[in-house]
Parts: sequence; structure tokens; C-alpha cells
Amino acid sequence: MDRKFNKANLEKLVSDGLIGNKIHFFDEIDSTNNHAVSLAVDGAGEGEVVIADCQTAGRGRLRNRIWHSPPGRNLYTSIILRPDIQPAFAQGLTLVAGVAVAELLSGYCPVALKWPNDILAGGRKISGILTEMRIKGQNLDFVVVGIGINVNMESTDFHEEICDISTSLKGQTSNSISRLGLTVDLYRLLEKWYRLFIDEGFVPVRDRWMEYSDMIGKTIEVTGTDVVQRGRCRGIDSKGALLLIDEENRTRRVLSGDVSVTENR
Repeated sequence: MDRKFNKANLEKLVSDGLIGNKIHFFDEIDSTNNHAVSLAVDGAGEGEVVIADCQTAGRGRLRNRIWHSPPGRNLYTSIILRPDIQPAFAQGLTLVAGVAVAELLSGYCPVALKWPNDILAGGRKISGILTEMRIKGQNLDFVVVGIGINVNMESTDFHEEICDISTSLKGQTSNSISRLGLTVDLYRLLEKWYRLFIDEGFVPVRDRWMEYSDMIGKTIEVTGTDVVQRGRCRGIDSKGALLLIDEENRTRRVLSGDVSVTENR
């Protein structure tokens, strides 16, 4: 058991920043995102975080996907943000979080960003991001950024259906990682990139995201609800949409979907 991973120790280390100025810590919860959304609806302030040792109903970006969330192993957290931006630009916050997580994990092992919300290590998923927003009138009310990181999972801890596509920091480094230290660093890096996004816009985030991505120039498929789009990945645009060059050399903007690489450069 990671005894240092608790509310008191987190408060000592992050309470002076924006991210983590108030911590809602749970030994067990259904979903940190669910609770963070409820808190935000009730008026919780920007930078408040929900963090749990275990989730009983953690979920991925698609509603029918479960994020396996056993106790004592990983990092499950959701952050409430209230940026003064138009709702159309809120998608960029998923990429902001992705850059922050990639910068964090690259200190332990090589990682790559997969649009829109996955971080890969050794070609396997090591972290995922789930961003949810609410609009009041025509304005953005709040955004909840949920982040899950596989930290100390053993290969035998993963469910059979995902063991071949998932990994953890321990799996990549053969070392146990302090979840307390990892969480502190995550909040600081997320605050760094969030402030840069607010002050300078999405361009610095986009540039950094493309440095971490290994999709650029590769042939990919994007599977949506009722259509599959194919083409060469050009990167992302100024709002975080994926840019796809199709067979007729036209550039298409893709707003959502599951991406798979079908051919290298």
C-alpha cells in the first residue's frame, strides 16, 4: 500500500497552486469525472480536483468503454477548470492535458500522443483523458478534465481483453513509481500548460503536441459513429481538430473518432 498517497500529503505539496487549491480525496468512488461534474454544477471553484485510490465505474471517452481502476496502483483524477473562452475552443483543453501528461511521463520513458486523448508508451496505452464541458447560455460554464495514468500495474493486473494494448510506468521502467510525486508533478505541469493556453492561445500547445505525436505523415483511419475516413495525417489545427489529407489531396477537419495507423510514412 502506498501510505504516502493521501489527502494530507497532497495538500501540503499542491495547495499553493491553482490546480489542487482544494482537494476532494476518496479511497473509492464510482468516477472522479462524475463527482467533479457534480461539484462544478454546484459552484466548485477553478482548480479544485477530485482524486481517488480506486474507481468502481471509471470510463473512457466513449461511454461504453470502462477504464480499469483497481486500488493501490494508478492515478485517477479530475480537474475543474473555468476558462474564459468560447465553447468552440474548449476541445483544445484535451490537447493541453495531453501535452502536460506527455511531458510528465517522458521523464520516465519515451511516450507518444495519439489524437485526441491517448498517451502511448511502447505502442501501448499508458494514459487516457476524458474532457467534459457544460455551457450556460452561449458561454462556457466549466470544463472537467479527467486523467487516468497506469502507474504501478503489473501485466497480470490488466483484464485479458486489454492486456495486449495497455501498459504502465512500472511495465516500461521495471520500477515502482511514487503516486504522490507523480500527482504533484502532474498538477504543476497541467497548470503550466493551462496558463500558457489562456495567456497565449492554442498555438504553443499545438506545436508541442505535434512534437510528441508520432502520427504526422502516416496513413490513418478515423472511425466515427457512422463513417470511416482514411488519409494521411497532417497534424492538428488551431482549435485542436485533426487534419487529414484524403486520396484527392483535400484537407479534411476531423472533430471526433477513433484513430488507427494503417501504414507508416
